[in-house]
Amino acid sequence: MKTSRRLAVLGATLASAMSLASLGTPAPASAARLEREGLRPLTTVLRPVDPNDPQWVSIRWATGRRVCHVRVRVHGGREDVDVAYPGDRLYTSFPGGEGLEPGRVDSTAFRVTAHQDGPERAFLTATVDYDYCHQDSPTLNDAIGFWLPVRA
Repeated sequence: MKTSRRLAVLGATLASAMSLASLGTPAPASAARLEREGLRPLTTVLRPVDPNDPQWVSIRWATGRRVCHVRVRVHGGREDVDVAYPGDRLYTSFPGGEGLEPGRVDSTAFRVTAHQDGPERAFLTATVDYDYCHQDSPTLNDAIGFWLPVRA
């Protein structure tokens, strides 16, 4: 087998192993650019909730660059967690508006009802849409995983 073919097979094997290794653990951010400048959560573990009791939780966010038009949608998926947003909207955003300045921290709140008999942890996925506040700025989308601890 040629050296170039061996290297290609090795590279594909490593890439596959690396993608499988990340399954099952929530990533703090979905891309390297989030770590540098985009919107990112301060933690991926939400506060614990009681089972079968609607409770408000929040995600604290920071950014290294001004972001606008922030909309966060949280999905309970197969974890049997119901999600509701303030004002019966289809998303949540920052209480003071839909933007965040660099160096500032703000939070997005939503109500969860975990239909598990704890103690367990439910895995939630937040889809985050935002832009960089320019008229020609494209809307950026990221999916970020969060753990929701459910008490006994």
